[in-house]
Amino acid sequence: MKKHFKLKISPYKSGYLAEFLCRMYMRLHGYRIIAKNYHCGTGKKTPYGELDFVAIRDKHIVFCEVKKRKNDTEFLRALSYKQQERILNGGQYFIKHHPQYKKYSMRFDVFFVKLPFSIRWIKGAIYRDR
Repeated sequence: MKKHFKLKISPYKSGYLAEFLCRMYMRLHGYRIIAKNYHCGTGKKTPYGELDFVAIRDKHIVFCEVKKRKNDTEFLRALSYKQQERILNGGQYFIKHHPQYKKYSMRFDVFFVKLPFSIRWIKGAIYRDR
């Protein structure tokens, strides 16, 4: 009789693992990670929030959000309009405080992760109509 062992890890650790896997995935695609868990502003709650990580390649800067869920149906509800606005504002905040990237083209990507190893990368998932 086979025994199945379930490894239990905290939501914080599994979220950290998901972000780590996405950063490594981007590095394998030629991106360089320039910031991770970047807090936009001071304090825990800011109107700009936190960027999971920021990557660059050539003259492109990519602001990435990682969403870890247990099943695929939850991905559809993973990113609310308010969260999208915070990520967009966070990207603007980052550029304001790092003017060396001002001339780079900006993109906002989302990674959906289902552990152990399912990663779905949606390029340009968040955008602002102007």
